[in-house]
Amino acid sequence: MIKILTLVDSFKHFETAIKEYEKRLWKDCEIIKLKPEKNGSDYQIIEKETDLLIKRLEKENWIKIVLNPKGENFSTEEFYEFIEEKKQIHKNIIFVIGWALGIDYSKLKNHIDFEINLWKMVLPHSLAILVLIEQVYRVWMIKKWTSYHK
Repeated sequence: MIKILTLVDSFKHFETAIKEYEKRLWKDCEIIKLKPEKNGSDYQIIEKETDLLIKRLEKENWIKIVLNPKGENFSTEEFYEFIEEKKQIHKNIIFVIGWALGIDYSKLKNHIDFEINLWKMVLPHSLAILVLIEQVYRVWMIKKWTSYHK
């Protein structure tokens, strides 16, 4: 099972595509939406949201992977190998995607296992969710030996 934990109000611009991949992955992937903080300075919002993520992650006995622009980058095949390797350790993986202002990676570091990035360029968080869920689907299809990934 894979979960995607994110701070998001909606997927407005990408909702149709995200829902399609959720449907294709059926019960193998779940998106958990946490409500973003609206009050306070940017610093206060980042701190509150990071604390919210940490509180949620402490409930999960899963391999925890955060999307971070400074994290490790993979090709699709490398991502497949990475996921399969991690699933040997633990069957469940949770990915964390921050909100528009970002998250405090230094504070989150003790609560996660790995940091990855999807792209060297910054993506809007909803697009990052779409890219991630599509890559999860692609990994799923590689495992089933389909031609989708080619």
